[in-house]
Amino acid sequence: MEENRLLQELEEIAEKLSIAVRYDDLMGMDFKVEGGLCKLRGRNVIIMDRRMPHGERIDLLVRALRQFDLSSVSMRPYIRLIIGEAAGSQGKGTLENP
Repeated sequence: MEENRLLQELEEIAEKLSIAVRYDDLMGMDFKVEGGLCKLRGRNVIIMDRRMPHGERIDLLVRALRQFDLSSVSMRPYIRLIIGEAAGSQGKGTLENP
């Protein structure tokens, strides 16, 4: 599957879970920040560097989303498979398309 489409679908799943996805300039910080899931003013937010390659964005989103109960979230079966595979690999390495 094309990375752009996969990224878009993962962002839509986050939206269904009321998780904001923000792209900011994190590489300009005085310290290394990779981004990830956090709470900001009591709301779940996934923050990523806007210059991060799509593959890394996908990995980060999948690692964040697998921390939530996705059983009631409507999504395509291959997306559920990708998130499940990531949970099984504990987020190590790059995800491959099924």
